[in-house]
Amino acid sequence: MKRIGLTRLAENFPWPLALSALGLLAVGLINLYSTSGVSWGDPAANHFFKQLGFAVAGSLGFFAFFFFDYRNLKALAWPLFFVSLALLLAVKLFGVTAGGATRWLPLGPFRFQPSELAKVAAVLLLAHILARRPAGQSLGFKDFLLPIPILLAPFFLILKQPDLGTALHLLLTSTPLFILARLRPRVVLTVLSLAIAIGSWVFFLGGKEFLLRHEVIKPYHLARFRYYLSPEDSPNDQGWQIIQAKSAIGSGQVLGQGFQAGSQQKYGFLPAPETDFAFAALAEEWGFVGASFVLLLFFSLYWSSMGVVRHSGEAFGAFLALGLASLIFWQMTINVAMVIGLFPVVGIPLPFISYGGSSLFISILSVAIIANVGLNRHVFQEEAVKQNPEVWEKGAAKPRLAPADPVRRLAPPNPDEPEPYPDHRLPHRKPWLRHLRKPARPIFERDDFN
Repeated sequence: MKRIGLTRLAENFPWPLALSALGLLAVGLINLYSTSGVSWGDPAANHFFKQLGFAVAGSLGFFAFFFFDYRNLKALAWPLFFVSLALLLAVKLFGVTAGGATRWLPLGPFRFQPSELAKVAAVLLLAHILARRPAGQSLGFKDFLLPIPILLAPFFLILKQPDLGTALHLLLTSTPLFILARLRPRVVLTVLSLAIAIGSWVFFLGGKEFLLRHEVIKPYHLARFRYYLSPEDSPNDQGWQIIQAKSAIGSGQVLGQGFQAGSQQKYGFLPAPETDFAFAALAEEWGFVGASFVLLLFFSLYWSSMGVVRHSGEAFGAFLALGLASLIFWQMTINVAMVIGLFPVVGIPLPFISYGGSSLFISILSVAIIANVGLNRHVFQEEAVKQNPEVWEKGAAKPRLAPADPVRRLAPPNPDEPEPYPDHRLPHRKPWLRHLRKPARPIFERDDFN
């Protein structure tokens, strides 16, 4: 990719996306500093300073990614996927166990969670495979012969850790990719029929005993689901987490109890206030207003990502940006629903907010890739004749622009951008021009989407 000039960076950079991620990162650091309950310079603030280091490293990687063309990730799709599978296998041999689960690999003073990398690797590979389909072709049964093993391999390896929440998160993350690729009606009917049949078998025909006997699910998974329905009636304090999370959120009321003044988490009633229940700790201190502000930042990040998907110049970028946005969206949705009692308790962190270097770095990397797709949506096309046949006359030496698709010539070239007007490339668009034209059709309905 050619070096990016400041003018082009300012015009095409998805600022709402980056600012939303920056706001969430700042909120997460403030919340973690509060839940640590320490002052500056106190060595007990181990989690906060580790997270601060991860945030700085991730931010440097974010800006460094601008000098990398996201389309080069196609060549890394298969190698990265197999590396992630190898790391998941290594967890079984050399992993660190905590809380009854083996999910981390030791890296000196730090721990790395390979399941976070596996989710990104699966999204990247699925985007690469789905983008290679012929334009306008919907997905049939044979098109799932490769994607299904790609999803099931990391799914079962993550499930064996055990980490049911992350395994289900992987499946939910991939769902929008297949929707964008368009499923044939018979495929949709078959999937719905299988879902109904499997659900009936599990809940009414003794499927639970089969899954328990073969350790597909654990007894505590069923207990969590049962106590999620009625936490107040659960024996042996099994519903303690849900009850205390709701109490912390309710005690925040409208404006919250104030910075470092949350009684539920300060006196040890709220479980895991730095990780799984970080949103409850935040709502207790900042109230309904602060919690709504955080959710608004997530909505802005997701909405900006959908804008990048909609205006992506090619299929791989659209699938990749959608998959990574889906990864962040479902992770946020599951965590918040779990904290407020709408979903059983699972080990899913809140992106940018919960403590954890692996989750934070993957979240920043995901936003960086989405921003890179948005930044390069107006990049020159190397094969303009193949990608835009409707604006070229057959055999003509120069392109003929379609009347309904106005474009402009570049401004006078910068010294670091030679050859701005090669005959075989199309010129840049004005980024603001789309607001003066009729709305574009969804990207999955375009005839030239390939």
